[in-house]
Amino acid sequence: MAKPKQRSEAHLIDEGGEELLRSKLPSHWVVHNYRPDYGLDFSIEVFKSAENSLAESPVYETLGEHFFIQLKSMKAPKTKQFKIFSRENVEKSHENLNRADKIADIETYSFQLDTSELVTVERMGIAVPVLLVIADLPAQRCSFVCLNDYIDKILIPRFEDYRVTQSRTIHLPIDNEIGTAHGLIALRWYAKRPKLIAAFQRFTYQYSELQWAEQGNWRGLAEVFARKIANYDFWNDTEMWNIIEYNAAKLQRFIKTGQLGLVKELTIPEGVDELEMRDFWRKLEVFEFWKQLSLLPKYYEDICREWFLPTALGYLASAPNKN
Repeated sequence: MAKPKQRSEAHLIDEGGEELLRSKLPSHWVVHNYRPDYGLDFSIEVFKSAENSLAESPVYETLGEHFFIQLKSMKAPKTKQFKIFSRENVEKSHENLNRADKIADIETYSFQLDTSELVTVERMGIAVPVLLVIADLPAQRCSFVCLNDYIDKILIPRFEDYRVTQSRTIHLPIDNEIGTAHGLIALRWYAKRPKLIAAFQRFTYQYSELQWAEQGNWRGLAEVFARKIANYDFWNDTEMWNIIEYNAAKLQRFIKTGQLGLVKELTIPEGVDELEMRDFWRKLEVFEFWKQLSLLPKYYEDICREWFLPTALGYLASAPNKN
């Protein structure tokens, strides 16, 4: 006799994990199911309260920001204490842990992830973050780690070739918890990544072009460049990286006054043409400003991509008890 359709416990666990994840995300964000599933389960679209939105009848607008989630729902997830040691910049060398300098012990979820899934994420590049999320059903907690960054900052520096085994152990800091203020900052930060990386490319282009115009109409070119980059909507919405807000203020000052205010009041030596000296310094500060913009991708690569990772720099810069 034919049996009716049945539901397995695995299906119930998966549904419970998805329900838990949705409950932890802001209700006005949109969770898009990503099908067919080749390692990516959801695409998350970030919204914010629209201007002039009324408290009694709120309206939300999309920021055009997205990130992916690979969800692993678990009835009995494995946790362990994970030792974090200091190390050098892994962008410049293989990982060399200084085991004489322990930074911290942190609690992590330990999860075995198929290498094929890691290779897929690596092939995507870093522009759109993919977060591995553990849905801990007994604890009613969702914790995450960014796989793009985990691959680049941990697996590749640590192993001769991380692809030679069928799976790799991924450690997710439990404190990277979705649904907390700390977790919300992290998710918003990752969602902005495509915008920031696109802006970095333009900053370096503009700085390079200004060098060619140094003996010509460099000011006119700088004014055109300033108006272009002023349109980015992340300038006043990326409070988790203070340097963005700092540069936003300088940019607006330049657009309004033609000056950046980087050079303080000048003492003009006797016998030096004051107008010529002031023009020289105003030009210098414009070029210095674009130079600083062009360095943002370096700081981002060296520092920011380790935020929220189980590494020394990640712990010291972004662990909730360190901020």
